[in-house]
Amino acid sequence: MSVAESRIRTILNHLEEGIMATLLAIMTLLTFIQVVLRYVFNSGWVWSLEATTYSFAWLVLIGLSYGVRTKTHIAVDMLTKRLPLNIRHFVALLAVVVCLCYSCLMVYGSFDFVN
Repeated sequence: MSVAESRIRTILNHLEEGIMATLLAIMTLLTFIQVVLRYVFNSGWVWSLEATTYSFAWLVLIGLSYGVRTKTHIAVDMLTKRLPLNIRHFVALLAVVVCLCYSCLMVYGSFDFVN
């Protein structure tokens, strides 16, 4: 890896971390302001819940990719670590197939829901 590629990767890492921190801060701030507005001033922002929900969705999606890339994602491998290597590969392949099937069902359901 060249020096330029290393710098680009570092910049992208910091950008991704910055986006996640910003989204978390926005969610926290919006929720705090909404609670104060609702219980102190008996009013509120109509769009606050949706903004928090969308921020959380993007935080999850970006956090998932960040966790997989940095190998800090949660993995439940207590059982699979004890299996022989060839069976472990089969179980991993089976898990990928199940995840792809689930993703296809979600896409199908989404199109059905939208239409």
